Amino acid sequence: MPAMPLLTDVFRECHRLRKHLRDLQTEIDRGPRILKARQETLETERQEHKDHHETIKKLKLKQRDDEGTLKQTDTRLAKLEDQTTGISNQKEYEAKQSEIAQARAIKGGLEDAILATMTDIEEKTAAIPAVEKKWADAQIDFAEFQTEATERLERLKADQEATNAALAKTEMGIPEEIRSRYDSLVKAHGPDAFAGVKDRVCQGCRRKITEQRQVEVRDGLFLLCSTCGKMFYPSD
Repeated sequence: MPAMPLLTDVFRECHRLRKHLRDLQTEIDRGPRILKARQETLETERQEHKDHHETIKKLKLKQRDDEGTLKQTDTRLAKLEDQTTGISNQKEYEAKQSEIAQARAIKGGLEDAILATMTDIEEKTAAIPAVEKKWADAQIDFAEFQTEATERLERLKADQEATNAALAKTEMGIPEEIRSRYDSLVKAHGPDAFAGVKDRVCQGCRRKITEQRQVEVRDGLFLLCSTCGKMFYPSD
């Protein structure tokens, strides 16, 4: 019949398992935060995709409006030029020429604006395949992330379940007379309820213990650090 493990060996294993459970829970808790960040990234990509197409629509609308204004300006310019015929008064003629010059300046500005808008439309239209690919890739990446995240969560939970079972089995080695004290300590401090002792130094608070207490820890006695209150086990 195999020898029963020392209490301090049980504590060492409980410490390891509880630290592993804490790490697992930390990873599980990170999942929703990472998912939210990836969702925000996907939303940014979606908005950029939408904005690109909306920009093209707005540019086409601007071009149409400017072309309408240009047509009106051409009509007004032709009318002004017709009105110069037959003007004998020099001041009236100069005033009309000033109006014509203003109309021509407006026309030139509109023509430049229309040309610039057409150039923008051509460039953004040419970029559509790249924009569509970027959006499609973003959706694929997010879908792959979701699949991987789901599989990872399943692995973490399976590990968590197995570790909890191992911890329960290990804790069966704790004597009944100290079980309530043990339960109270781990409930309050979790994995931090334990501390290894190495070279007579508590690894929890770095305080040195006596040679006698070092021997007692090695012998498997239930001892707490007099400074930090952690349950001792030999770690060297």
